[in-house]
Amino acid sequence: EEAYRRVIEINPNFPDVRSAYALFLSIMKRPNEALEQSERAMELDPFRDLIQHWHALVSYCSRGYDDAMAQYRRVLRTAPNHTAALYGLHLVYDAMGMYDEALTTARSYFSVMGFTQAEQALASGYAEGGYRMAMHRLGDSLATLRNERHVPLEDIVVSYIIAGENSRALDWLERGFEERSPSMPWLSVQPVYDPLRDDPRFQDLLRRMNLPQ
Repeated sequence: EEAYRRVIEINPNFPDVRSAYALFLSIMKRPNEALEQSERAMELDPFRDLIQHWHALVSYCSRGYDDAMAQYRRVLRTAPNHTAALYGLHLVYDAMGMYDEALTTARSYFSVMGFTQAEQALASGYAEGGYRMAMHRLGDSLATLRNERHVPLEDIVVSYIIAGENSRALDWLERGFEERSPSMPWLSVQPVYDPLRDDPRFQDLLRRMNLPQ
């Protein structure tokens, strides 16, 4: 934080560092400060995909779902294959209970990623038992696929959380801790992890990473 503040002091009109600082503040569960920095970055550079995506992420973590949805859609209008925006929009739709839209966006995300097996798992799972079963089958498919190619660990964890498979999600989070997965710091604040927050295993992970409870 000291370094971020120093850079902003030297160059207050550098949008990248304000966006990065906003992500740090969000992870530290300081949403008002995070939004302030993110909004300033947007003022300084309103048309760059990266700045827009990070602002949407900060808004999502601050429970500003309408703003996050609008921002992700804005990114996708100019960059329809933006994987981070597709994934983020899927999480926003899920948080808002817009499950048909969440499923469609998830399929688009995995299509862009080239994960044909994941697309098939979503389709067969949905036919078998709706959105939750689709996410369950997705988690199983991604866990298997990870033996063959790189699969973001977060994708597996989130699939199992949405499917209600909290124990399996926690097992994968333990692997994420061991592997030092870059998605792990977001456990402190992303709404998708809310179903795990009361679990002692999840709380222990936060403690081991020195993240706010």
